[in-house]
Amino acid sequence: MTTRHLEWEPCWNVRDLGGLPTADGGVTRRGALVRADCLGKLTADGRRALYDYGVRTVIDLRGPLEVADDPPAFPGGRAGEPGYINTPLDHQDPAAAPLWVAVRTRADVYRLFLDFYPHALADALRAIAAAPPGGIVFHCLGGTDRTGLVAAAALRLAGVPDAVIADDYALTLERRRPIYERLVAEKGEAGLGFWDRLNMTADQMTATLAYVDERYGGMERYLLDAGLSAEDMARVRARLRAE
Repeated sequence: MTTRHLEWEPCWNVRDLGGLPTADGGVTRRGALVRADCLGKLTADGRRALYDYGVRTVIDLRGPLEVADDPPAFPGGRAGEPGYINTPLDHQDPAAAPLWVAVRTRADVYRLFLDFYPHALADALRAIAAAPPGGIVFHCLGGTDRTGLVAAAALRLAGVPDAVIADDYALTLERRRPIYERLVAEKGEAGLGFWDRLNMTADQMTATLAYVDERYGGMERYLLDAGLSAEDMARVRARLRAE
């Protein structure tokens, strides 16, 4: 799986979702869908590597304040650059705010997203379905949580087994390790907060997918109830499924 990692300077968490096995014996298509951390600080070489990889659409999952603080590398509308779509996955629902104090694991975080922002997840998948021909990259800030949920939903639609989805999610932990070790050297282990720790383990995604099944009747049912059409789900699936 690690050969799917892409080097887009200075990003640290970019990988192609192609090359993954599906439950029916198929494999996901390389170059179709890429998950990434924030692209705002791409160098000229990084921007060139992204475009040369065939990416023609960038889907930014960050909220408006994050985008204003770190503007996109490709704002859209310029010749020779990919198009840009901003579909925030966190709508800052006030009803969710008191529940964040009880968060102890990444799976807790994802349950809040699933419960409070179903339409936002559907919007992100709809953007993938509607994108023009060419590769798509989607990202948030660290390419872990919001990006991880969108990746999990897309891979589930493509028929990738949960264990494979969870293993892909956990690759972020190893990509994060050098940053973690630097933070430990600077602050000490006790000085690290929840978001700094290496807690993006495979079991967190496994628990999240089980939650979707148990509470919502599966990913397709969840997305249909959130407003994503069956046709759009089929388009996402077609993008990821190799011929």
